[in-house]
Amino acid sequence: MTQTKRDKTKKQQARRDRRALRRYKIAFAFFRFIMTPFVRLKFRFRYDSLKKIKGPYLLLANHNMEMDPILMGIAAKRQLFFVASEHIARKGFGTWFLMRYFHPILHRKGKDGARSVMNILKTLRSGSSVMLFPEGNRSFDGVTCPIPEATGKMAKHAGVSVITYRMEGGYLSQPRFSTTLRRGRVTGKLIRVYSPEELKAMSDSEVNEAIARDLYEDAYEAQERERIAFKGKRLAKGIESTLYRCPQCGAFGTLTSDNKTLRCTCGYEAAYDVYGYLGEHSMRDLCKQQREALRQRLDDTGSDAGEIFRDRVTVRRIGEDHKVLTECVGEIYANRDGVYVTYGNAETDDNPAADGPMTDTLREIAIYSRNYIAAYGGDDAWSYDIRGDESFNALKYRDLHTEAASLRERRGHAGATD
Repeated sequence: MTQTKRDKTKKQQARRDRRALRRYKIAFAFFRFIMTPFVRLKFRFRYDSLKKIKGPYLLLANHNMEMDPILMGIAAKRQLFFVASEHIARKGFGTWFLMRYFHPILHRKGKDGARSVMNILKTLRSGSSVMLFPEGNRSFDGVTCPIPEATGKMAKHAGVSVITYRMEGGYLSQPRFSTTLRRGRVTGKLIRVYSPEELKAMSDSEVNEAIARDLYEDAYEAQERERIAFKGKRLAKGIESTLYRCPQCGAFGTLTSDNKTLRCTCGYEAAYDVYGYLGEHSMRDLCKQQREALRQRLDDTGSDAGEIFRDRVTVRRIGEDHKVLTECVGEIYANRDGVYVTYGNAETDDNPAADGPMTDTLREIAIYSRNYIAAYGGDDAWSYDIRGDESFNALKYRDLHTEAASLRERRGHAGATD
């Protein structure tokens, strides 16, 4: 290709990019305009505006609601490029609509984010602002999730201002298990604006610690200071998709819910109230207790590799292009050594081995939406998208995966010491 043709191609691409950016800005302004009245009415949303802060900037916030991107767009009062889970690439018309009018930066959950980081930095250096929820997940217990270590490094080297913004009240407006939205109060608070010069003077770990500190929220500490009612319908429905251990008898997998109450086969019964408590207990404390009980069970299991959890699920294999390669009914199960998925059979094309059911060990387990699992197995050529019914508890598999890895590490250290 001659230099003249290359120059012509670059100019044509630049024009396409400018037209696309105008389209994104118009769409952003339009949807911000129509969503603002609803958000203010539904959530009594009050917020610190970012209108006067000049871009480009990297905007970081904690994550509790599916509607957080909309709330952050209202607070920013300017067009943003959001970092989103790659599962939105399988929404059919919804995918086309989102990509055409908002062009999110796609990120694979449970996967090395090097490609995502490159796309974030490229967007920032083009002069646009980026919105990122660095936890990479919504809270299950009302407490901000840990911030990945790579976040501080990326923020420091982005070369733009970094804004930390904390949303309060989001968890109780839409608990992770919830199938409905509740009306309470959501508040958006601008915590700090870090200049590029200020970030350069800090180490990567110091930046990460500052971000984690700024974004930290405990929904139940806030409730203890000021009791705010979050009213809605079906308040307890689906709570067993977060709680996998009975608070009374300690059994795993015996809980069921209706619109108001959680029950266990042992006779335990508790109502979920408008303040976010199950009986006398917070979801924060119950989640902590069930994870500690799971850790104890793994420690006590010894050499016994007996099964701890098992569920029937739909298993999708997802290719590098985000498309579904195969889909079939299978099972997910776990023991003290890890989490596994079994799917496919010799009579279908769903089994890549074509010689019976396929079993794979899951790694890098993440959860999206209410209770869908995104994970990698033994082959990086595809990932898994695993879905159960409305009551399916994905958290127990993520917790077991984490605790099993921690147990192996502790025993490895003990063996090295011996």
